[in-house]
Amino acid sequence: MVRAAAATLRRLPRISVSVPRHIRRRALVALLIALALFGIYRLWFRHSSFVSVQHVTVSGLTTSDAARIRLALTSAARDMSTLDVKQADLNGAVSGFPVVKAVVAKPSFPHTLKIHVIEEQPTAVLAVGGERLLLAPDGTVLRGVATGHPLPVITSRGAVPQATLTDRVPLSALHVAAAAPAALAGRMLSVGHDKEGIVVHMRNGPRLIFGTASRPYAKWAAVAAVLADPSSHGATYVDVRIPGRAVAGGLDAQTLAPISTTGNDVSAQSNAQGTTGTTGPTGQTLPSATPPSATPLNPQPSTGG
Repeated sequence: MVRAAAATLRRLPRISVSVPRHIRRRALVALLIALALFGIYRLWFRHSSFVSVQHVTVSGLTTSDAARIRLALTSAARDMSTLDVKQADLNGAVSGFPVVKAVVAKPSFPHTLKIHVIEEQPTAVLAVGGERLLLAPDGTVLRGVATGHPLPVITSRGAVPQATLTDRVPLSALHVAAAAPAALAGRMLSVGHDKEGIVVHMRNGPRLIFGTASRPYAKWAAVAAVLADPSSHGATYVDVRIPGRAVAGGLDAQTLAPISTTGNDVSAQSNAQGTTGTTGPTGQTLPSATPPSATPLNPQPSTGG
């Protein structure tokens, strides 16, 4: 049977697979033309005046340094083309402006480059040496920036930072403030240190005892859960030093009452805070016993942060 199959294959007509010479010649010519055009594009056209950047628009700036930033970006863009936008050069042009978080460039053929600047948003106000400085989440000092919403105050007894906050005491408080969820961030009055560690004072709300800056997101999640629990209504403090065993308390159960939202009570609360935001010793042993009036909420073990 194998011999019969072999004999049948030998009788089949052979099909030529060779490419005609004129087709091969045309393919070679087309390849050479494509390579030439690619070389012209790479080495000349994309850097030529036909696509050079001649019109630059810069948006997104609100800082007082807007004019200088716009000039720096425009100058850098003039050396580019819409087919070859150098992002590294744009980033380098604004590297001396801490307020600039990112630069997004969008070319529009043939001569326009649109640049959008994303500004760094302040997280807290640092009160130090008689000055009030805006701080980015990483501790960068933001100058010439305006903010339309209240920010928590962090008080420091250290030196006035020029570019970046490096003092570990107020920096740890900043890390806690930066981790706050949007729903609670606007209610913070101050973040400081006392004998219980890092403490956050809230507008129309209880003191939040964080202890250290470790696991800030887990601790804020615990704060949100406690404040949403009806049993914590009227508490004067919420202790989240152990996020999985959050505690709310401060008043006897019979005297707990809703915290008033009137302006006078807010002022009284602010005055009662005294040294809110001032720095103090860190790393001390924190009390482990729960006060008699405290109410543990969700006393399950911590699951991590």
